[in-house]
Amino acid sequence: MKHFFLLMVILLSALLAAACAPAPTATPMPPTAVPAAKPTDAPKPTVAPTTAPAPTAIPAPVALKLEGASGSKSLTLDDLKTLPATEGWAGIKSSTGRISIPEPYKGIAVTELGKLVGGLTAEMGVTLTAKDGYAMTISYDQITKSDFITYDPGTGDEIKIKDPLTVIIAYEKAGKPLPPDSEGPLKLVVVSAKNNQIVDGHWAVKWINQIVIKKLAAEWKLPMAGAISEEMDRGTFQSCAAPACHGKTWTDTKAQVWSGVPLWLLAGRIDDDNKHGDNAYNQAVADKKYQVHVVAADGTKVVFDSARFNRNSNILVAYLVNGNPLDEKDAPLRLVGADLKPDEMLGRIAKINATLSAAPTVAPTAAPKPTVAPTTAPKPTVAPTAAPAGNSALSITGAVDKPLALTLDALKGMTVVKITAEHPKQGMQTYEGVRLIVLLDQAKLKDSATKLMMTSADGYASEVAFADVKKCADCLIAFNGNKLDVAMPGMASNFWAKDVVKIEVK
Repeated sequence: MKHFFLLMVILLSALLAAACAPAPTATPMPPTAVPAAKPTDAPKPTVAPTTAPAPTAIPAPVALKLEGASGSKSLTLDDLKTLPATEGWAGIKSSTGRISIPEPYKGIAVTELGKLVGGLTAEMGVTLTAKDGYAMTISYDQITKSDFITYDPGTGDEIKIKDPLTVIIAYEKAGKPLPPDSEGPLKLVVVSAKNNQIVDGHWAVKWINQIVIKKLAAEWKLPMAGAISEEMDRGTFQSCAAPACHGKTWTDTKAQVWSGVPLWLLAGRIDDDNKHGDNAYNQAVADKKYQVHVVAADGTKVVFDSARFNRNSNILVAYLVNGNPLDEKDAPLRLVGADLKPDEMLGRIAKINATLSAAPTVAPTAAPKPTVAPTTAPKPTVAPTAAPAGNSALSITGAVDKPLALTLDALKGMTVVKITAEHPKQGMQTYEGVRLIVLLDQAKLKDSATKLMMTSADGYASEVAFADVKKCADCLIAFNGNKLDVAMPGMASNFWAKDVVKIEVK
């Protein structure tokens, strides 16, 4: 028992000694040298890792804005390329006669674009605007019925083709995007399936960025006659009146803004063969002095001397007021401007004539009586088979206010032009003479005139619609020695009469 207690005491003492002993000391590590921080080094904060945000997508730019009966739409170039495409050939003849041969274009038909904003109906037109402010309006008939004058790409002569024409907004030429600095990204062109036609240059508009489809004012034309003649349609006038072309405005005392073309620029289209361009206005002719007659539908007219309208943009032929077509009392055109008297502001302008052509010899109102010898019976007058030199070579009679009897010398004293035209049977030929429409303007055709009967010295006669002649700027009374032939580009061979001595207006 004594041994047991002794053993317990020894064990407890050992336990107490272990509990009171100090903890072992770890062997110290040699210190690691830490380089001193540079004064400019800021401590980097500890940033919790986060997921990088997705980049924001940049929307594609709007290439074309559409407005129509059902609202508006904004389309990107990619949007346009998802629409049904039309491909064809397009070229132009500029107002100065310069030809751009047909090239292949691809785009969307205007009729297809119209479907996106309510469609296109017969009473509507399409106004297309470019980024530079130039605007052009195309009628329903032009868009749907190919109602454009077409020309031969090789000669520039007016032709008629059977292939339909399509008005498109093109985004490609020859398989490549349109160059943005000169044409694109969008351009108005008139295409056909073949490269056999071109149209007037004002039907090609670059940098198109807006199309508005709305009800259109009635179509109209402005006949103008001087050294040459022109029947200016609404579309041509409107393109000429664009701010980027020759357009001017005038604000009247009632704060109404009138838009149109200065009269002197219109005179420049008919004062010689140069209709458009930097030198279209013939200053030398204006300095010699002539008159321009602006005539209303009821016959009322205002007469200007060239000295008065000479480069004067304060005499304006307006077609819009406050951005809208003129009302019935003034439509389609009205004279306005700061340099006009109130009674000179003529509305309902129907034609403009300039006194530039040489005055022809006028037939007497009564046929001269034959001189009869007192002792002999008078001999009957026999019509010559051809007009002898010095006498009347061509007469224009019938539904005219001023019958003409023109000598060969009188004709050669007028403005003589030379053209190259394709005769239906003889091919390309050169013709020199006087424009037929100029002679008809001199004769002052009555409003009832509908056709011309052209008679040759041998009695051959052919009839042609006056409407077709009005469209034919290059139809000539052509010189052929001491005889006169009729050159009728674009018409059938039976209209190309030889040795013509008489034109009767019916």
